[in-house]
Amino acid sequence: MRLLLYQVSIAFRDDRLRMHYNNCITTSRLLAAFCAAWLSLQLLNKSSASQNLVRHVDSIGNRTIEGSREIERPKISKVYATPYNYAPLAGKTMDLTLFAATRAVETVIGDIWLRHKSFGTSNAAWMKFQKLVSSFTDASVFAISSGVIMWSWIYHPNALPRAYNKWIGAAAQVDPRLILLLRKARVGQFVYGHSVEKDSILESMCRDFKWPLKWGDPSKTIPIPCEMVHSGLGPSCSWHAMVRFSRAFKFALLTYLPLQIFMGLKKPSLKSLWRALREAMRSSAFLGAFVGLFWSGICLSRTRLGPKLLDNKRVTPLMWDQGLCIRAGCVLCGWSILIETARRRQEVAFFVAPKAAATYLPRRYDRKYLWREKAAFSVSIAILFTFAQQDPAKVRGMLGRLLHQVLE
Repeated sequence: MRLLLYQVSIAFRDDRLRMHYNNCITTSRLLAAFCAAWLSLQLLNKSSASQNLVRHVDSIGNRTIEGSREIERPKISKVYATPYNYAPLAGKTMDLTLFAATRAVETVIGDIWLRHKSFGTSNAAWMKFQKLVSSFTDASVFAISSGVIMWSWIYHPNALPRAYNKWIGAAAQVDPRLILLLRKARVGQFVYGHSVEKDSILESMCRDFKWPLKWGDPSKTIPIPCEMVHSGLGPSCSWHAMVRFSRAFKFALLTYLPLQIFMGLKKPSLKSLWRALREAMRSSAFLGAFVGLFWSGICLSRTRLGPKLLDNKRVTPLMWDQGLCIRAGCVLCGWSILIETARRRQEVAFFVAPKAAATYLPRRYDRKYLWREKAAFSVSIAILFTFAQQDPAKVRGMLGRLLHQVLE
């Protein structure tokens, strides 16, 4: 009996020592990754004064220089002359920080979910709920993120990176006058029941597409017909959505197919060629469905279903065109991600999520707050590197595989 108790005490002590050792290793990895990330972001944000200069008011205060742009300001008296004022801003690494932060949050939440997944395994309803959550988490992240991005693209384009803004515009292929009209309605510069100035946006569209000129007068036509929203693609909302789908599908196929074929050249064969064609077709269908669902949501809400489901006195046509129809399109479009495979959903969702988060944050900010970005980036990198070393499977996707190879 004494021997048994002695062996148990030794085993218990060994377990405690092993746990203490593992905790020390984890802590040291976290601290090392944190310090390395902090110093690396400091180096990335280190630049010359000329690159950091964002605003400078000249000696008579009539000019503001923002980046490479020069904006004229009203002149002021030399009595109130402002001396040279350098205001360096930070934020050029914001996209990298948000990417690391979103992946770190996703990894931690995934770890918590896996730890508590075994709870209630005997309950069939709970198991079904777990399966549903696991299946739709990535799709939900993408749907929410893409909705935020599309809303920003319509109403707040400056919140998105310029290249990303341009790419969305190329894929959507929208008449810029229609986007401008939506923005005017949003801020109250376009109102039904009031006539507009001559040669307005609507009148120019009516002349270009050979529509009746009365369609361009919001005092006579309430709401503007969906045919104007279709921008020359006919009166049918269904046909308009199909054309939008086909255009986006073609646009995406010209991008994805060469890329997939190039990746398949590593091991050239008929099988790899077929796989490349299949993946390119799937991804192109996803983008085509994204664009088609976005415009379907707009048409269905403003003229087809919205006025029938909701009272026109409470939800007026102007309210639909001021943003409700765009919200409907934003809600629908993201669910096209379900066309993609589960692996691809995860990659796309967490590529888009940081860009959606960036729309709520300033692209540039005062350098005195740089320490906040450093802290967020360093904590995120510490979490990702530690998980990648101790349990690589928990850092999902290509990032997890890449970190595991680098840290091996």
